[in-house]
Parts: sequence; C-alpha cells; structure tokens
Amino acid sequence: RLLRGARTGRKTDTMERLAAFSRGNKAKRMLRGLYHGKLIKYGNQISHSDRKTRRRWLPNAVTKELYSEILDERIRMRVVTNVLRSIDKYMGFDNYIIMTNPRYLEGIGMSLKMRMLDKLRSEPDLKPDDFLNVSPECWAYLEEFDQKQAVLEARAEEHRLKEQEKQIEREEQVAQWREDMMQAKEAGEELPPRPVEKKRKTAKDIHIERRLAARERRQNRKDNVTRIMNMKQEMKLRKQQQRADS
Repeated sequence: RLLRGARTGRKTDTMERLAAFSRGNKAKRMLRGLYHGKLIKYGNQISHSDRKTRRRWLPNAVTKELYSEILDERIRMRVVTNVLRSIDKYMGFDNYIIMTNPRYLEGIGMSLKMRMLDKLRSEPDLKPDDFLNVSPECWAYLEEFDQKQAVLEARAEEHRLKEQEKQIEREEQVAQWREDMMQAKEAGEELPPRPVEKKRKTAKDIHIERRLAARERRQNRKDNVTRIMNMKQEMKLRKQQQRADS
C-alpha cells in the first residue's frame, strides 16, 4: 500500500511522504492517481414515489498509461476524464503536471512535479527544442518556483535567527537571575522573582482573540446605531415641543 510505510515507520520515498502529507481527509486512491480535486459526492437517489436512498457519486476515473518526455517514462495510473481534457488543453502531460496548481496534484502528482523540476534544474542544457510537447513556459515556471522557494527559505532563516536570538536572551536573563539570587542569599535580602518566559500564542488563542474582537466590533456598531436613533428621537421631540410652544 502507498501509505503503509508512513504508518509502520518503514523508510518511505518522496511519493509516499508527499502522499502522507497531502492526504488530509481525502481517499487513499486519490493519492495514487490524478483526480484534479474531484471528490466523492454523497446524496440521495429519489425514486418516482419520492423515496430517498443514500448513494454516492464516484469521480469518473479510468486507468491510463501516460508518457513523460522529461522523465522518459511511461506511467500507468488512474486519472479522471477532466484531467485528460486538461492534458489536451495544456498540449502535453509534462506541461499539465508542471504548470498545474499544486493544490490539484495530490500524492503521485506532486511527486512527478518535483521529479520533473529536479530534472530540468539538474540538466540546464535541456531546451524546449529537445522535446516534442514540452512548452517553454515550463522553464519560466521553474524560475518562478525557485524564486518563491528562495523567498520562503529566506523567511525561514530569518525566523530561525530571531528564535535563536530570543533563546540567547532568555538564557542571559536566567543567568543574571541566578547571579542576583546568589547575591541576595549572601546578603540575606529578598530573593528576586524568576523571569517569566512569554508563552507563544496557539492557534486556539488567536482564534479566540479574533472572535472576541469581532464581537466587540459588532457591539460597538449596535451602540452607535442606538445612540444615533436616540439622538434623532430627541431632535424630533424637541421640534414637536417648539411647534407646540409657538
């Protein structure tokens, strides 16, 4: 099985790791083929007498053998008919795999994408003229992909350096606190409090803060509307009083 290694701890290859990472709540068979985001749909089968019977609609998947010019391999897999039409629209299997949004490529699709990009990256002598159905846009996509990866790696490195600086600062604070505590013990003074480490906000804490902020904004809008309505009512009563006095 594709995900057996991810469950049992056996050494897995890139395709299995990507499958285990991108699986989520998707069916396992969707990681062994190209389904372009097509999911199983559930509903009722309604008869003429209006009786409802639960049923499901599976994606229209077929077994096909597709040829990759970049990898020079014939790959047999399950694909939906929508993917076959998309391959014709992209003018080739390699073009579809490389230029399709990663969210539509689960498991084996992302594995093929990474292998193709690695092949183009490792062999810079390859050109579109060397292939029959590989578009020059694949090289442009590779360049854009590498730029995005460089930006993400730079951000990750910056975050790592910040965390490292915070860790050094915490260690210095603890060392200073220990030194102050030793001096206070020798002098018989009150012991200084231990420095409290600031806890990182969890996703649940952030969600609660956003909900509370949204509730406060709604309450402020209601208060403003109430205040404006009261002002209008007071002005109306004042005008009626003036008319009655005149």
